[in-house]
Amino acid sequence: MIWIRRLSYGLLVLVVALIAMTLRAVREGEDALQASDAAFHRGDLGSATLEARRAALAYAPGAPHTRLAMARLRAVAVGSEAVGDQEAARLAWGAIRAAALGARHVTTPYAAELEEANQALARSMVPSSLDDPAARSRAEGVARKALAGVPGPSRWAALPLLAGAALAAVGLFLVATRGITREGRVLTRGLVLGLAILGLGAACWTFAAYRA
Repeated sequence: MIWIRRLSYGLLVLVVALIAMTLRAVREGEDALQASDAAFHRGDLGSATLEARRAALAYAPGAPHTRLAMARLRAVAVGSEAVGDQEAARLAWGAIRAAALGARHVTTPYAAELEEANQALARSMVPSSLDDPAARSRAEGVARKALAGVPGPSRWAALPLLAGAALAAVGLFLVATRGITREGRVLTRGLVLGLAILGLGAACWTFAAYRA
C-alpha cells in the first residue's frame, strides 16, 4: 500500500539523520580528545581540561571518547588537588559537572561522576580560613545542596514539544492517507480527523515552546 511506502521512506530519512548526527558527534569528540591529549602532554592543563570538556559534551551513547574524556578530566582534577593546585582542580571538577549535566536526558549517564564533582566543588567552596570542623561541615552541606539543584529545565521539559511534533506528524499522515484519495477526491471524515490531530499537535508544540 502507498502509505506503507511513505512511512518506510520517512523512517529511512529519520534513521539516516540520526546516523549522521551520531557520526558528527563522534568525530567532534574524538578530535577534541586528541587536542586534549596533545595539550596534556605538553603540560597545558588548562587547554587539556577545556578540550576534554568539549569531547565529553559531544555525547553519543556508547561512544568511547566521552568516557575517555571524563577519565582525563578526573585525572586532572585529582592530580591538581594532590599538588595543591586548587584553581586547576576546580576547573576540572567544574568541567566534569558540566559534561555530566550536558549528557543527561531521561537518565543521567554519568551520575557517579556528577556526584563526585559536586562533593569536590562543595569542599572547594568552603573558605580555607574556616577552622571549626562543625562549621566546615555545615558549609559543605549548604554548598552540596546548592550544587545538587540541576540548573536549566527538567529532563522531561522536551516531552511536550516532542508530543506536539508527533501529533502534528500523525495528523499530516492521516490527511495524506485518509483525507485524500490517490485520485484527489476528498474524504471528509479522514480529512477532518487528520486536521484536528494536526491542530492539537500544533497547539501542544506552541504551548510547550511558550512555556520554555
